[in-house]
This record gives sequence, C-alpha cells and structure tokens, in this order.
Amino acid sequence: MDLLVVVPHPDDETFGAGGALLLAKAQGLRTGILTLTRGEAGRTLGLCAPEELAEVRLRELKRAAEVLGVDHLEALAFPNALPQGAEEAPRGQATGEGLAQHPEAKEAVRERLMGLRPRFVLTFPPDGINGHPDHVATSRYVEEAAAGLARVVYFVRPEGPYPVTHRLRLPEWALKRKLQALAQHKTQALSILDFMERHPERLWTETFHLPGSQGTREGPWW
Repeated sequence: MDLLVVVPHPDDETFGAGGALLLAKAQGLRTGILTLTRGEAGRTLGLCAPEELAEVRLRELKRAAEVLGVDHLEALAFPNALPQGAEEAPRGQATGEGLAQHPEAKEAVRERLMGLRPRFVLTFPPDGINGHPDHVATSRYVEEAAAGLARVVYFVRPEGPYPVTHRLRLPEWALKRKLQALAQHKTQALSILDFMERHPERLWTETFHLPGSQGTREGPWW
C-alpha cells in the first residue's frame, strides 16, 4: 500500500483527499480507505429510517470508493459522535459516545497499518479542521498508531494553522471523478452544498501538510 486515507466518517475521504486518491492511483500507486465509524449519527434527510443510516452510509462509501478506484476499503464500527451544536434534524441512532471515548480505536488502526504497510497515511490535522471530536480523536490515534510504520500527512485548510506544504490542483478528469464520488454520499447532500457554497475552490484544489517539509510545493508528496 502506498497511500492509506484514515478518517472517522464516510464522505471525509472524498472531501479531504478524493483528488489525492485519484491522482495517486493514476500514477500506479496502491491506495486505500479506512473509516473508523459508519456515520450513524448523521442526518437521514428522509432517505432512510434512523436505524438504517449506518448501513446506507456504508453503501454510499462503497460506491464512492469504486469511483475513486481504491485498492482497499474497510469501515470499522466505532461510535459516531454528534458534532457540537448539531441541529435537531432527523438523524440516525447515536449512542452519545464517539471516538474520543474509545481509545482502543488506536490499536485497531495500528493493526491495519501493520497489515497493509502503507508508506503514507493521510488524515485530519490535530485540530480536526472544524473541531469535530471524531476528527480530533482520529488524528491523535493515527499519529500514535503510525509511529515507526508510516509517514503521516494531513489534509488542511489553506488558511489554517498548519502550513500548506503540498498543493494539488486537480485536472478536469480528476475533478469530474471527485464530484461523482461526492454525489454517492446522498445523505450528506446538505453538507456538500454548504461546502460548495463556502469553499468552492477547495473542490479542485486540495492542500496538505507533510510534517518536516518546508515551503509549498505544487504537486504530490509521494
């Protein structure tokens, strides 16, 4: 495995690194996705019953992964935390816990890294980009689990606290495929539209932070 994306929820993989996965695959690299939850605390948008949401989001993830052309996909079933200030919308069945309450997820990640042996692991930065507790916990678990096994790369906001060391500007074919992958996450339609309204440029330009790297490079780190 050359590049493994480890994220808490289905859809995080495409938002944060859909273009990177596509470009890496086009260059002959082996790619993979690991999600730590099945996103059961998300909105249903009336597309399914609350108790069905985890399975629906898993099917959405599988379709997105097919579009992204990854070689490996696995979704674990740790609980999905509600984000702070979550509105009272119809949602799936959440337990009130999240990844932060399940530190054993770190060992689950390390087991996968030992088996897959990726050169690079791509995940959220320590602030989780938006502070979501599952994002923050995933970043911490991945950083600790990857010690001695793989280099960690963060997908980051261009204006955030972690300097951009690598910028990927997606060619038309990759942007098309990334949009197709996003479209598979139908239960996330409102989040996708909100992202498109606030940060449209981040659909075709993905920014990353490789710890220890200096300056900003136009192109991949692999």
